[in-house]
Amino acid sequence: MEQVSIERKENRFVRELLSPSDRLLVGSTRDFVEGQIMPVRRELEESTRADFRLREEMQARLLPLGLQGGFLPEEYGGMGISSALSNCLIAEEMGRGDASLFYNLAAGMLAMRPAIKAGNRAVLEAFAPRFAQEDEVFMGCYAVAEPESGSDVENLDLRGTSIAATARLEGDSWKVNGTKGWCVNAGLAGMYCVVCTTGADRGEEGVALVYLDARADGLRFLGWEDMTGMRGCRLGGIELAGVAVPKEWRASGPGEDALLLRENTSFARLLTGALAVGCAQGAFEEVLSFTSDRIAAGKPIRQHTVCAAILADIATAIQVARDACLNAAYAFDRPEEYGDGSSNHMLSRASLAKVFCCEAAIHATNRAMELMGSYGYVSDYYVEKYWRDARALQSWEGGAHLARLDIARGYYDFDQFHRNELYELIMQRS
Repeated sequence: MEQVSIERKENRFVRELLSPSDRLLVGSTRDFVEGQIMPVRRELEESTRADFRLREEMQARLLPLGLQGGFLPEEYGGMGISSALSNCLIAEEMGRGDASLFYNLAAGMLAMRPAIKAGNRAVLEAFAPRFAQEDEVFMGCYAVAEPESGSDVENLDLRGTSIAATARLEGDSWKVNGTKGWCVNAGLAGMYCVVCTTGADRGEEGVALVYLDARADGLRFLGWEDMTGMRGCRLGGIELAGVAVPKEWRASGPGEDALLLRENTSFARLLTGALAVGCAQGAFEEVLSFTSDRIAAGKPIRQHTVCAAILADIATAIQVARDACLNAAYAFDRPEEYGDGSSNHMLSRASLAKVFCCEAAIHATNRAMELMGSYGYVSDYYVEKYWRDARALQSWEGGAHLARLDIARGYYDFDQFHRNELYELIMQRS
């Protein structure tokens, strides 16, 4: 009987959870990562400090995989890859190579998902063909965060009141004004999904997800950030000054857009968790190779008990994180059994997975660097890159602390503004 090795990649998850076609896509992604990305990881990173040309070439090489528009319904030229589980496994494989390459694609998926969920034919007919093309890179941008409030846009207790970007209906078009920051693909995207409000006093009823063509008058790119990790993602800001948008290019309508925003937040956090697992797995493979080649006291250092125990801790953190993420993704794909992605329960599950996966990735890369000593901190061995990317992912999609509040909401009726009678009494007396 063949001896089963825990290092065999196909044994990392329960394969029966995926359809044969999805298993094939995950396998093709893995082959692409190992054949196309792994050999040029250093050059890819160096290109982010120069002209980004190799990075752009790699995005073009990804086109034959079908990931650019694969998330679209088949009737719009896609492959219907809407499963959170499938996308998480693809994200993990990409994270082993370069997480930012996947997130450039994911930004377009996150931008289009609200329109897909709402069945907005006007938006799909306008942008789906450009995503579905197989001979040209087309990027999308999901513009959520703002310079002043940051991730408060996603804070449930604020109920949309912190959103500064506005959308006013004038005749048959929306007029969009405001500034967005930390947007993946800003300045590169051909379309934007912008989180706005039709009136802060309207709360969640005022939340509006509005679609913009990048060529629209009044949209101005503000520049990119120079980041420590996830350097292959171009994060920047945009300014919107009276941008006119067709009335039909709002994702859905009052109340519904707020639910779509919450559902998309759950999905995005699952993807981020999976990318973090990929970073950790990539670092683990590096340290396994290093500790096999490096000899100390007459044998490879991974044959020493202290080293073996540390490697076991890393492996444990990665596998438990992977299981947590895939478990949550499996539940997300079955709203009839586990609740819609916008529910407090599912947002809690997705946030839990994201927080745990990112912390596990930081733990795993830290321990890998410790085992490798000075070599762990040089770019030749890539572990430091995985560490930088994991740290960046931890702060994305609302950050670690806002996500923890969403975790709590899955277990009890948490409210940041819960009435404090003692405080009110003190204020009255003063």
